[in-house]
Amino acid sequence: MKVVVNAWVLLVAVGTAALLAQAPAGKDLLWAFPVASAVVAGKPPIEELHGPQQLAGSKLSFTQEQLDNLSAAIDWFPGERAPMPGVVKDGSTNGGFACATCHLANGMGHPESGDIQGLTTQYMIQAMEDYRTGVRKDPIRMTAIAKTTTEQQVREAAVWFAALKPVPRWSIVEERAMVPKTYLGQGRMRFVDKDAPGMEPIGNRIITVPEDVRKAIQRDPRTGAGFISYVPPGSLARGKALAAGGGGKTLDCSICHGEGLKGSGDVPRIAGVHPIYLVRQLYNIQTGANNSAGAQLMKRVVANLTDEDIVALSAYAGSLPR
Repeated sequence: MKVVVNAWVLLVAVGTAALLAQAPAGKDLLWAFPVASAVVAGKPPIEELHGPQQLAGSKLSFTQEQLDNLSAAIDWFPGERAPMPGVVKDGSTNGGFACATCHLANGMGHPESGDIQGLTTQYMIQAMEDYRTGVRKDPIRMTAIAKTTTEQQVREAAVWFAALKPVPRWSIVEERAMVPKTYLGQGRMRFVDKDAPGMEPIGNRIITVPEDVRKAIQRDPRTGAGFISYVPPGSLARGKALAAGGGGKTLDCSICHGEGLKGSGDVPRIAGVHPIYLVRQLYNIQTGANNSAGAQLMKRVVANLTDEDIVALSAYAGSLPR
């Protein structure tokens, strides 16, 4: 047993180092890259519930163990969408990760994962191929998942997620100079720290926390279980200017991402996406962690962006309506 535990610790350490290597060296970016080794263990953000839990409007019930089981996704409201394909609800065939445990039954995901709701089928298929071949890297989850998911499973999942409808107010953005003190907790989500009252300067960070902690932990896919991202004052105006080209510093984002940054063909929507997810993607392109064909088109866009620019641009795009 000791050998197994040590091997797991080594795997987490290697994964952590690899993930943080995607961002420039010497920068404290744990607020954007929520790695497992930074999770504060044994500190639930709210009182833990034992036994079956219920959710308003649903006839189903699940225990916390079921909700936390990454290999078997749950949907409190299965009648609101088409039945989940096999790999979306059952991760036993691809390394133990059912797609909807991270991306949720609404496809919009938690901030530590990705918002893939409504992306085109072809975009998602290509993204999985990029993870599989290693031109796009996610050493914590997606690289391993892509290598163990069949082409048929990928297509079925992509078609299903592409057909999902957006959830209103899933991600909202608010400028704040001072933010609550937070910590990285279960599910690699960030929570307000009840044991550290008071506020702290936001600095050049984006701090994302669930609006309703209980609903987030329960993987509620409806409105009211979303997230609020606090961003530095002035970042929305700065991001808007950068999205329009920044006076020649970068390129107009709408050229590829379409009007309102809502996507154009297989170029993904970035409007309304979790801002810290966008931060990770911009750094990944800058550092070469994402070296896919799509990322090649972004090289010139990100070449001259500073850390402050990346935060501002991500904040602005994330604040836009879907």
